[in-house]
Amino acid sequence: MLYREFGDTGWKVSALMLGTMQFGGDWGAQEDQGSVLTVQTALDAGINFIDTADIYGNGRAETVVGQAVGSRRSQVFIATKFGYRWQEGTGTRMPNDYSREYARVAVENSLRRLNTDYIDLYQAHNCPLEAAESDEFHAGMQELVASGKIRAYGISVGPLDSGAREALAAAKHPSMGSLMMSYNLLSMGPARVIFPFCRDQGIGVIARAPLGNGVLSGALDEDTVIASTDRRSEWDKADLVRRIRQGKQFDFVSKATGLSPAQVALRFVLDNRDVSTVLCGMQNPAQVLDNAAVVDLPPLGVDIHQRIVELYDSWSEHEQMIPDSTKRK
Repeated sequence: MLYREFGDTGWKVSALMLGTMQFGGDWGAQEDQGSVLTVQTALDAGINFIDTADIYGNGRAETVVGQAVGSRRSQVFIATKFGYRWQEGTGTRMPNDYSREYARVAVENSLRRLNTDYIDLYQAHNCPLEAAESDEFHAGMQELVASGKIRAYGISVGPLDSGAREALAAAKHPSMGSLMMSYNLLSMGPARVIFPFCRDQGIGVIARAPLGNGVLSGALDEDTVIASTDRRSEWDKADLVRRIRQGKQFDFVSKATGLSPAQVALRFVLDNRDVSTVLCGMQNPAQVLDNAAVVDLPPLGVDIHQRIVELYDSWSEHEQMIPDSTKRK
């Protein structure tokens, strides 16, 4: 496993980060016993960074992570998120809340579910602009750091591939520790402005959705029927077809390298040295081992990267929503 500096935190984190949304059942049925084994396989493979969120399965994913990590807590960096709310017992969604008052409540609940007395990285989940640029929000996060309940804080932006304005606003605050943002073959914009800016600011960068939420895995085609229990079933069908068609245009890389579409997509993101770690949702031990093996593969090479960028730039429609004022000329 390859390890990289995580901004100015002093942490050495694995280049691959285990995502756990699937442990909450958000991507279809998932047994907790299998989820625990997946976490333990990841730890054995050298992955020392785990991301979760209180909303995944209404707390279920955090509980699974806490159970799986167990006595190996000191070997692992745990990141979780807050901001989304639900009613205990019913799961009914409530308005999002990123206030310092709610953060104090949410962090205690996450600590309990994770069975730990500290959280390494606490993130505002799909952070809105008003929170990202608010001095009060950042002051509240600093209070949690000072209390010892969290070691560092950051934001995730989205949903999906939006969040450029929020990312840039938050990154200007000197106490910000990390940014999580979608980055993949279908969404290259963040690498042109936002990731280099974060690097210069000493902010750790978590690249999420390297497989484009499965679109770049090679497992989907235009006729694929998404199960109703899978969040992707809520996507606009025309938009999903567009993504699939664009993703298949990168098949030339597989032909040139012998790698599968999923390996190409993951290797592309790993090749970016502005990225501290790549967040992958791995559903079972086999996926963990397959993805961990990609870390040891050689980079795709300059010529291939150039062809990838030229193809991407030839499209009239892109995933990311980078404001014109921040585009690199």
